[in-house]
Amino acid sequence: MTRLSEKYNDSCIKIFSLLKLLIEDKAEYSEVIKIFSDETGNNHATIPVVLNKYLNTLKVFGMNVKKEKNKYYLSNFPFIVEFSSEDVKIVQLLKASVDLLPNRKSKDAFLSFIKSLEIRYSDFAKTYADSLDSSFYKSFTNYFSKNQDKIIECEKYCSDKKKLEVTYSTNLEVNTIICSPKEVKYQDGKVCLIVFNQLSMQIIEIPVDAIKTVRQLPTVTTSKEVSTSVVYLLKGPLVKSYKLREWEYSNGYDSQGNLIVVNKNEDFEILLSRLMRYAQYCEVLTPLSMRSKMFDTINKMLENYQA
Repeated sequence: MTRLSEKYNDSCIKIFSLLKLLIEDKAEYSEVIKIFSDETGNNHATIPVVLNKYLNTLKVFGMNVKKEKNKYYLSNFPFIVEFSSEDVKIVQLLKASVDLLPNRKSKDAFLSFIKSLEIRYSDFAKTYADSLDSSFYKSFTNYFSKNQDKIIECEKYCSDKKKLEVTYSTNLEVNTIICSPKEVKYQDGKVCLIVFNQLSMQIIEIPVDAIKTVRQLPTVTTSKEVSTSVVYLLKGPLVKSYKLREWEYSNGYDSQGNLIVVNKNEDFEILLSRLMRYAQYCEVLTPLSMRSKMFDTINKMLENYQA
């Protein structure tokens, strides 16, 4: 009975040693064989038999192992993490960004980290990752690499908290504003410098690749700067289906059951573009300038259709 117990203990140690190599991505064929050398001895014919015995043991516990170019890899992990679709997108973006790292050692360590996440994917996460178009992530990494110096400069401006004179392009226009830098935002395949425009009292999102020049002013920004909030009504089907953004909150309902939304710190142009999609189910209440701008935009669109 004692011998049998010792045999089981020895087998368990070997299983855990093999699992350790697999998890650390160090399961070279030569290293794996060392673990079972006392069972195989010098008889090479017994190596496949011994290996299959232990690999099948891992398979019983839900772990599949594959061999490529004299190295073993763990295909999945017994304990999965429920990654959402957004989580998978972030992992894929990180994976695509590996080429931005400066040296091979950093890249290998980063890829090893990514792999440690991927082996914990659920079936849903694996299927979703396979369905993603890698071209978007490659184009974003190219975009990031091209604008890397600008991004670093913008992050420094935000850290310094001094006012800026920024000249940037929007469509066919070139604008120059005095503003306070707030943050660098990564969204929708681009990077934006978020600033507060003192003149219009609004938040503006400036894509870094649209920035022409930046001049840092000696004036330090204050914490008292408050942007103009936009209040609008949502009607009909949007009352129940609309999901508030993190920079929005509901101010309840009016007498007709319409949802009142207060929007803070969103670029007016981006907000206007979004609200226009809601058509007759949306009405801007304040400020008057935003309400008038929405009416003007609608009238111009009608004129274009009627022309």
